Amino acid sequence: MLRHTPASLHPGASTAAAVAAALIAIAAAAPPAQARGAGRRTVKAKSAAHAGKKATASRSRVASNLEGKVVLLPLRDDDDRSFTTQVERLMRARGVEVVTDVRGVDTPEQFRELATHLGIAAFVEGNLKEREGDAISKVTVQVRSGYTGRKLTAVTFRETKLHLRAEMEDRLWPKIGPAIARACVDANKPRKRDRAPMMIQAGIPLNVPDPPPPPKTKPAPPAAAFDPWSPTAAR
Repeated sequence: MLRHTPASLHPGASTAAAVAAALIAIAAAAPPAQARGAGRRTVKAKSAAHAGKKATASRSRVASNLEGKVVLLPLRDDDDRSFTTQVERLMRARGVEVVTDVRGVDTPEQFRELATHLGIAAFVEGNLKEREGDAISKVTVQVRSGYTGRKLTAVTFRETKLHLRAEMEDRLWPKIGPAIARACVDANKPRKRDRAPMMIQAGIPLNVPDPPPPPKTKPAPPAAAFDPWSPTAAR
């Protein structure tokens, strides 16, 4: 028959009991794995919410600074104008006043003078490059300031013809929107003309009466022929 032996009679038993108690205490103090995972998910959710608020604030700042006319020039080599139409639609969807009936010029000085004369905030232009047999197409869109006449930003998309439009749909406005907003802010600054307007002399106005004709004078009588045998002739 086995008798129950008190723990005080076996030193090893007290040590094992102490270790077990310590392990139980550590396990109780540590949070469960599920709780740790939930904590990490909460941190990620807060970060995503913060990023979403920041992006929304950025878009609202861009949208609030779009007071001004923006000229859209047709993209070079865009024969069917499909990419030009897409750029116009994306800008109008963000509240941009798009003008399409202005012809482009060559130099920054000419762009600045044209913008000053017509009250233009920015110019948007670009080009399309498609090579026969090449699956990759390239579209470049750039924004030019009407206040300075110089380029503010340029963005290029290289994609297959199947995915190029979708890439522009998602990424074009975030790339060019801040530059357009900056140009609209600069457009409110006072502008100085580079040179005086050219004056063209087009002739006499139609509503001015003709000058009066000069007064008529009687012609002088013809001189008499000299007759040396006349009594009055000098001798």
